[in-house]
Order: sequence, then structure tokens, then C-alpha cells
Amino acid sequence: MRLVEKGRFGQSQLDSQLRSPDQVSKIRARAQAGSARDEFLMGYACTNGLGQPQSLSQALAWYLKAANQGEPAAITELGRMYVRGIGVSQDYEKGLEWLRRAAADGYAPAQTDLGLLYFQGLGVAPDYESAVRWWEKAARDNYAPAQSNLGVAYLNGMGVPRDPARAVQLFRNAADAGLDTAQFDLASCYETGQGVPQDFGVAAEWYRKAAQQGDPGAQNNLASMYQSGRGVPADAVRALRLFLLAAENGNMKAAVNLANTFHLGIGVKADSELSCMWLQVASAAGGDLGQSPQKQCSEISDHQLNRAREQAWQWRAQHHLEVDPSKETSTVSRGFASR
Repeated sequence: MRLVEKGRFGQSQLDSQLRSPDQVSKIRARAQAGSARDEFLMGYACTNGLGQPQSLSQALAWYLKAANQGEPAAITELGRMYVRGIGVSQDYEKGLEWLRRAAADGYAPAQTDLGLLYFQGLGVAPDYESAVRWWEKAARDNYAPAQSNLGVAYLNGMGVPRDPARAVQLFRNAADAGLDTAQFDLASCYETGQGVPQDFGVAAEWYRKAAQQGDPGAQNNLASMYQSGRGVPADAVRALRLFLLAAENGNMKAAVNLANTFHLGIGVKADSELSCMWLQVASAAGGDLGQSPQKQCSEISDHQLNRAREQAWQWRAQHHLEVDPSKETSTVSRGFASR
């Protein structure tokens, strides 16, 4: 299960208001005339480089103007900037001050972010009960990220009694609203039979919805289902494409699965060098690849091993993923990785 952390739900609606220079020009004129909502939109445009060059300092100035007029979205963005250290020095105290202000005014995104800080113990002592209280407030406004996070709390019994059925209901509400994280979590519940009868077919459908939104975890898990024929017809080619897409989107479990795919020759010609290359890709992320020794990198020549390493670093660089040549692969689990 995964918490919603980015606070970007509804981003497409904001982006649609700032697609053209003409739209931005009109919003700027209204903002300069003192419209708080348009001051917020200008801050958002400057943050994301929409219709103009990105400028975090200008974004901060616009958000402050709007916040001084009580615009809750701007107050929330100021809190996020301080919490994350975006455009300002990271300062949890200031971030919490801004978020609490918007949350107290009933603004669901701020309530959700504040709950997340309590849940994770960022800037405050970890307090699951307080996190749940803030998420409950936002969930009553049908704010999907709060519903999804609350579902995680109920599924794991953190701050509330464990209630998988209630978790599924919350995930479903948020998933129906289009939140990819909730779609992933709902799929996971169906795949594992938590809170609902196990149903691989329904799990695959929800993974597909999240995957179509670019969720790399869902892309990886859906690929695993196609590879094994669970809930969908077995399709090695589609599985390979989804594993590749998930890896390109930064999911290193997919890279491990690609290594196993080429090692075992599932739908492809077995290739120990390619298998080793994908293990090198995954290990460069620093993740735990398992404890069971594998043959992928030990059964090839030193020349092939060096070539696999070089190809791995090149692949990560081409896909703008962090490259750390100090990390090497020696082990990986034989089982296919999910989530």
C-alpha cells in the first residue's frame, strides 16, 4: 500500500487553465488587479513554467500575495515549499504553520498534507491518531488523496482499528475519482484478497487503469499478471513491454523482473548478458535485490560482464535515472517482484 505524497491531485485541471500564453496573460492581468485566486494561479504557473520560464522566487512572491488575502490553495503551496525545501530553505516549522492555517480553514489538500506529516513524523512526533483525524476531515469532503491515505491506515491498523473492508471502500471511492495510487491499492487488495474476495481479473482491471495513468508500480504488477496468466490471458510480449515501460518510469522491481525474464527465457531468447545488464540497472538504484545468489552475472565472461555494466549505466543515463557506478549486482531473488 502506498500513501499519496505529492499533493498533485487535480493538477490537470489547473494545467488546463494555463495552457496558452493568452490564458496566462489574462490571469496575470487579473492577478495584478488583486484577484487572490489569480495570484495563486500565477504562482502555480511560475512554479511549473507554464506560459513563461520557471521561477520559484516569483512563484513564492505570488503565493505570498494570495496567502495574505486568505487564498487556501496558495497558503497550502507555501507550506509545501517550506516542507520540501523548494525555492526556500527547508523549514518544517514554517511549513507546518502554513499548512495548519489552511487546514484549520477546512481546506482538504492542506488537511491531507498535514496528516501525512503526522503519519510520517516529519517536523512533528509521529502521531497516527492525529494523521487519521486530519484525513477523516478531508475525506468527508470527498478528497480522494485523503480517502486513499485513510484506506492505508485502516488496512494496516495504524491510528485506527484494522478494517480491510473499510479500507477497500475508501480505496474504491478514491479510485473511482481517478486517483492512480488508490487504483493501485484497490488492485492490490483484490490480488491478495484483503477486504474483498481474491479476484485476479478485477485486480488486473484496476492495475490497468493505474498503469494507463503512468503509474510504474501498476505497470510492473500488470506485466507480472500477463507473464503468469493471472486474471488475464498469458501474453509474454505484452508483459515484456510493460516491464520495460515500468523500468523506464523508474520502477526497479521491473528491472529485476526483466533480468529474470531474460535469464529464464520467458517469451524471449534466454540471454545471460542481458539478464546481468538488467540486474546492474536495478542495483544502481541501491535497492534490496534479494539474498539468493544468481548465475546471471557469474556465468558470463569478464568481457561480457563489463559490457553489461556499461550498457546498464548508459541505459540509466538515457532515461535520466541516477547512476551510481559504485554499486554492483551479485544477488537477486528468483521470484518475480511486485509492487
